[in-house]
Amino acid sequence: MVSAVGDQREAYQLAVDARDPRFDGVFYVGITTTHVYCRPCCPSRLAYDRHRRFFDSAAAAERAGFRPCMRCRPELAPGRATALAAVSRLAQVASQRIAAGALNGHSVADLASELGVSERHLRRALEREVRVSPLELAQTHRLLLAKRLIVDTDLPMTRVAYASGFQSLRRFNTVFRAQYRMAPSTLRRGRKIAGREDGSLRLTLAYRPPLAWDSLASVLPREAKVVIDGQRGIVAVANSPADHQLVVTISESLLPVLIAGVRRVFDLDAEPAVIDAHLSAGGLEHLVARWPGARVAGSFKGFKGAQPDDFPTTDKDLLARAERWRPWRAYAARLLELASQLNHR
Repeated sequence: MVSAVGDQREAYQLAVDARDPRFDGVFYVGITTTHVYCRPCCPSRLAYDRHRRFFDSAAAAERAGFRPCMRCRPELAPGRATALAAVSRLAQVASQRIAAGALNGHSVADLASELGVSERHLRRALEREVRVSPLELAQTHRLLLAKRLIVDTDLPMTRVAYASGFQSLRRFNTVFRAQYRMAPSTLRRGRKIAGREDGSLRLTLAYRPPLAWDSLASVLPREAKVVIDGQRGIVAVANSPADHQLVVTISESLLPVLIAGVRRVFDLDAEPAVIDAHLSAGGLEHLVARWPGARVAGSFKGFKGAQPDDFPTTDKDLLARAERWRPWRAYAARLLELASQLNHR
């Protein structure tokens, strides 16, 4: 299989040169002179083309021996959009489950059984689509979540370790030092961190602009009481359009499931430049102009996200009208629904 990165290398070079935010989280660039990997929009001085390596995921960059940039912080980037091919769909669902902590205290065989496939098939799908093994992907998620909690919260290191999915503080320290070549406490040196209130944490979730926030917020609560694995807590979400991120206040007890879950509920990993262009070319340009960056809302119950081809509605007429815009039928249906609601006011 030819690497998607190899096919897109020239476009990725141009995206890095322009610091194009549309590619944020779609790929990462490793700098061979520093062995650091960055987001395409990193504000640091640009490296020469010959010193760049491109990766489909943060996990692939870390597998190759690169460390996350301290300036652009790859752990804050939005994720990749949902893939549609059969194997890609399996890899996508598995990646989402792993990001939500499915391998924290559980085996790859357990996850494969949950997804209804063999362990070998699951490993092969992830190696093909994400270019890392399930365990490598899980470790990257744990490390990046730990890095985020160290930098952005005042949680003690022991709680950082367990909240990010490690089974012991000793294991956390060993893996962090081996992968990032520094002690976890080094990240907090000289930083002033605001104290927490009522056991809550304040974190940010990046998205690719534009985001039709008003239409999304009209169908999702700004604050919700949720239950995850018997743990109860509050999730409060606000938009910060200037920074292209949502500001989320969550109960500490709900980590790490919540971060991945909120991303799915608010469809933050969508690629509006691709989706809007497709819908506009198909005749919905007037609706795209009215609601640029429309998202398809998921549900806080189980933290489920909608699929790009599956709009949650029983309105058969709406689905029939949206059929022509596959594979982005759900987004077309959402725009058509918004237009219908506007006409009936």
